[in-house]
Amino acid sequence: MKKFAAVLLTCLIVSNAFGHEYWLEPNNFWLRSGEASGVRLFVGDALKEPEEKPYQPGKTDAFDLISNDGTVDLRSLAEADKMPILEFSSRVEGTYLLSMTRNWSYIKLDAAKFEDYLREDAMEYIIADRKRRGESEKEGRERYSRYIKSLIQVGDAKTSAAKTRVGTKIEIVPLENPYAKKVGSDLKLQAWFNGRPLALKTIFADNRDGTDIKTQTVTTDEQGRFTIKLDRKGLWLVRTVHMQRCEKNCADADWESFWAALTFGLK
Repeated sequence: MKKFAAVLLTCLIVSNAFGHEYWLEPNNFWLRSGEASGVRLFVGDALKEPEEKPYQPGKTDAFDLISNDGTVDLRSLAEADKMPILEFSSRVEGTYLLSMTRNWSYIKLDAAKFEDYLREDAMEYIIADRKRRGESEKEGRERYSRYIKSLIQVGDAKTSAAKTRVGTKIEIVPLENPYAKKVGSDLKLQAWFNGRPLALKTIFADNRDGTDIKTQTVTTDEQGRFTIKLDRKGLWLVRTVHMQRCEKNCADADWESFWAALTFGLK
């Protein structure tokens, strides 16, 4: 029984080590002028079974609030280990963009689990690369970083900050303001990696309406552009991941992945 429990615990640890998204989620995406909302950081599997995370200064390379009035570095305002990670409010109407960069974390998975994870997140190109390198039976040693954005609407003014390209390593950028959309509309976006459009990349768009969760899957074009159908109200999480061979300081990783996430609400 003890041996079985140990195996089960190991499986749970491994399953929680990959295939999970980080996202920012305010208590309310729509605020009145001067109204406050907590902003929470979650980790979960496509919005399922979310676990709230505290603010971690050591893991946070950047945490910015972007509006039409400029950019504010929030790291001096966020408190270590606090949940929610931020209390947001503004007396100026407009669309506000929160952007967070989390630095490297490391995982190791046996070959079979690593390839299962790669398939789950549409990274078959890494499976093919491992085969070409003769590494199909080798454990997966990976480091990963997170680039997380969220849009909050204050009042009625739909401002251009929603379409800001922050310039992080990987990024999903709306080409239209989601808060100018209604249920049934299309929303155009663009994915970037390393300063270039991220072409022919799988994008996942998760929606949670109440407790019901559904996911769309689309592919970017040659310019990194893609369109999702806003067919339901509620929370939207648009996400992607790009992996490549580790380039620098790679003593503990053969691969490095970059995870992008964007959240917003739809009424």
